[in-house]
Amino acid sequence: MFNDNFKKFRKLAGMTQEDVANFLMVTPQAVSKWETGNGTPDISLLVPIAELFGISTDELLENTAKTDSFIAETDCMSYEERYSKYQILLKYNPTNAEILLKLLSISTEWLHAERSTLSKEKKNQIVSSAEDYSERLRSKSDKVNTWTESHGIMSDVYASAENFAAAKKEAEYLPSARYTHARIAGNIAHREKEYEKSRDFYRKSVIDTLTYLFWDIERIAGTYNPATNRPMIDKIYQTEYDIIRAIGDDHPVILHHLCNASIRLAQRAVWDKDHERAFELLDEFVAAAKILRCGNIDNTSEYSPIVSDDRATVKPISKELILCRLAWNAFNPIRKDPRFEKYIEEVNSWD
Repeated sequence: MFNDNFKKFRKLAGMTQEDVANFLMVTPQAVSKWETGNGTPDISLLVPIAELFGISTDELLENTAKTDSFIAETDCMSYEERYSKYQILLKYNPTNAEILLKLLSISTEWLHAERSTLSKEKKNQIVSSAEDYSERLRSKSDKVNTWTESHGIMSDVYASAENFAAAKKEAEYLPSARYTHARIAGNIAHREKEYEKSRDFYRKSVIDTLTYLFWDIERIAGTYNPATNRPMIDKIYQTEYDIIRAIGDDHPVILHHLCNASIRLAQRAVWDKDHERAFELLDEFVAAAKILRCGNIDNTSEYSPIVSDDRATVKPISKELILCRLAWNAFNPIRKDPRFEKYIEEVNSWD
């Protein structure tokens, strides 16, 4: 009975066995025995344990059914009641990262869900406390993820309190990855009901995420030895190609990686003597390369509902690079085919 209650209340408090052991000045092994039923704490520890979890000793010693009922009740509490609950837990463990993050999370949800009914004074109080919790996290934790998460949540706290200038400033402390900034900016714009602006930011976030994804896929392929692992390399590029086709090919970043995937898969098709498939892939390669080279828009190209149709940012790539890829020895078996010769003629005709 005690061991089940102790374990459930510990998890509810967001604490590890080591956290509890440090607070009570006992060993983690002792705490582990309490949870498995192989030991019980000294009776003098019952009050400190109850205070640590923000409960009474009666609740700590009650039967499991009542404990389950209490946890379910906690999940159904109002934002203010849940907030107060975790503030009690924080009182006995003021630097616990899990409790601090939980309080920050509740702050964001509370401010956003009840922004029209909370008084200005209450909003300021919640924000002020959140600033304190965030500062504790950054000053006491040596984990980069915790430091980053505190800035991210504080940006949401400020945005939920409609302090968008502070939200944007907080986002500047996040890692320099562009997709992170774009996503945060999209969240803020959405809260400000600037929906077109938020859509543009979210699309930038998607594009930058895809950029990292595709480059990493190609880097994984580059870790294999082509002499001994060519099938694995081709399988990786097939995965990249399938993702690109599922998304749509209307953005320069996607077109760039479509070129990389289609030209490599065309090689494999030639080696497999599937020349028709090779020409299908080469058609895609040349069409994508033409847009990247000339910035032309093919009205029949597939449109992606996810990313924007932004041709203005297309940077020309050299004809020499395109011809170099078509000159790979893998294409020797089809080099005399009129269709292949047409590719060379077309590329040479581009400005």
